Amino acid sequence: MKKVAIITGVTSFLGKSTAKYLLSKGFIVFGIVRPDSTRKENIKNIRGLNIIEIDFDTLTKDDFDEFINAHSDKEFKDIKKADITFIHFAWGATLDRSNFMMQMLNVDYSMKVLKFAKIMKVRRFIFAGSQAEYSDTAYGMAKKKFADEAVKSLKDTDINFIHFRIFSIYGKDDRENSLIKELVRCLRSNTNIDLSSCNYKWNFLFIDDFVSIVYGFIENDAHADTYDIASDDTRLLKEYCISAKEALKSKAKLRFGARLDSIETFAIPNIRKLKSIMPDITFTKFEKGIKTI
Repeated sequence: MKKVAIITGVTSFLGKSTAKYLLSKGFIVFGIVRPDSTRKENIKNIRGLNIIEIDFDTLTKDDFDEFINAHSDKEFKDIKKADITFIHFAWGATLDRSNFMMQMLNVDYSMKVLKFAKIMKVRRFIFAGSQAEYSDTAYGMAKKKFADEAVKSLKDTDINFIHFRIFSIYGKDDRENSLIKELVRCLRSNTNIDLSSCNYKWNFLFIDDFVSIVYGFIENDAHADTYDIASDDTRLLKEYCISAKEALKSKAKLRFGARLDSIETFAIPNIRKLKSIMPDITFTKFEKGIKTI
């Protein structure tokens, strides 16, 4: 049976990396992008990726079924009997986590995506939730609200709803203003860097490990549940920063406390359920991941 992945947010760090990996594993991969997306250039050179332009925001209730069924008969006609995994990465205003109205719009958008997945009769729906769900931010509450609504919506279907609560993922293709990219940039150039106290627990997962987890959950036909997606290395963020400096043999000064601490709650992941699906999983050591970047 053909193995198919349909990915929203395919132009993102996680989406693009996952698409490439699943293509390397022989999957047929469709990436859904908005017609007016300015980031389509990021993925146009991914060999084998099928790019489908759909704007779920513009679809009204009246024309939704007609529009989606038209796409089902067009772009997706050859995969209707395939083992289809839907992976939902798309989420707006990820850096504006306190904007309640913006975050609630994501819930509405995601419910339309879920309806599309139901029409496509997918085998499983993987939702990219967040560690922020353990906090009281609007971003975290919206992610959790969609997950709760999705479980209700899929109650009488055969679709496995796999809810990833993703902790911090890092890698070469992450956004340039991420903590790790900024840290590596300064350490390599021996430029001093201002940081918060970093005196709280953190967990980093290398992107190569993340995409292999996605693949492992599909291959092992993971059951519907909520899973913390993180590494087995939880420590103070300060210790991570010091380890990065040592790994890169940098002379830069780490100026802890020069920035204000985030007000977001920092959760400690429990990867017991993750390891029940992938008992033989091994994680990339943080120091090796930093050198790779």
